[in-house]
Amino acid sequence: MHWLGLGRKNPDGFYRNASIAESLGAIFKKMKATTLFLLFYTVFGFTQEIKYNLVLIDSCSNKVETGSLYHLEKNGKEYTISDFDSESIILPEKGEYKLFVTEIEEEHIIVIDQLTNVDTLAFPKIVEKIVWPPYSFKKGLDKKIEKEIKQKNLPKFWNCNEKCNGQQTSYYSNGNMKISGNFQNGLAIGKLQRYYQSGKVKEVSFYDEDGFLTKKTLFNENGEILEEH
Repeated sequence: MHWLGLGRKNPDGFYRNASIAESLGAIFKKMKATTLFLLFYTVFGFTQEIKYNLVLIDSCSNKVETGSLYHLEKNGKEYTISDFDSESIILPEKGEYKLFVTEIEEEHIIVIDQLTNVDTLAFPKIVEKIVWPPYSFKKGLDKKIEKEIKQKNLPKFWNCNEKCNGQQTSYYSNGNMKISGNFQNGLAIGKLQRYYQSGKVKEVSFYDEDGFLTKKTLFNENGEILEEH
């Protein structure tokens, strides 16, 4: 019998062709490296976190801050920032989600398609500030004084840290109107309209010359009256 390429005899008693052994060794090294790579990819590649962050810009000062009062929803499940030390929402998978932002009263459909996802929205210029008086009115209080006290605690509308005056309008991030009305020293005077993010009318209110609400009508997005008083 003729053995092709018969080489030296190894100490353990069998013959091995040196060149074949070297070739096999190189192959095994490559296989080992490939196996390690696949193992690393399996363990770490599929367990990388998918993160979502929301950034909010102040429309007046252009100051940037990280959003906190928001969450995402998909297939009826809600995802929030679970760790107060983290600024990200951790998601189980990529895809389409619905974003709810309490801070600016907005909703958006977003697509998560990367491991790190960041969206930017803007605070509206006009904000309404409500002051709740830390007291109750005593019986027999002079009506004029009572009215003055109540007026001081009426909701005030501010535009970039200044009380609203004249006809002014605030907008959603998508460019649709959010609030439109006439103001005097921060108080709504006359007709004030609020809108859904879709641009449809949400509320029509009327205020007297002192800023007190006289009539308010709420609508759904189909234009039907929900409430009137």
